[in-house]
Amino acid sequence: MRRIDALIFAGMLAASTSAPANPFPMGDPAEGRKLHEKSCASCHNSMYNDRNGLQLYSSDHRKAASASFLRQRVEACASQVGAGWFDEEIDHVSRWLNDEFYRFK
Repeated sequence: MRRIDALIFAGMLAASTSAPANPFPMGDPAEGRKLHEKSCASCHNSMYNDRNGLQLYSSDHRKAASASFLRQRVEACASQVGAGWFDEEIDHVSRWLNDEFYRFK
């Protein structure tokens, strides 16, 4: 195989085997963590005797089953606590939760 053909083939192979994109590409996980700490953590911590609200995301009965459901849940919770978040902020928190707990593609 000629060198140029080999390079083209290698590029095509790499593109076809790359990991799927994160479902929240515009979300900033660092910002999402801050927003979660500010607006979500106290409520979630109050749900558990040990005050570790992060276990909410790993509980089998509460775990989101898809990226779209995760985003809907973040939006509903933000609305419930009156966070006043814009879509970008919902994406930030959804991205952080996905990166840390869910790993949806």
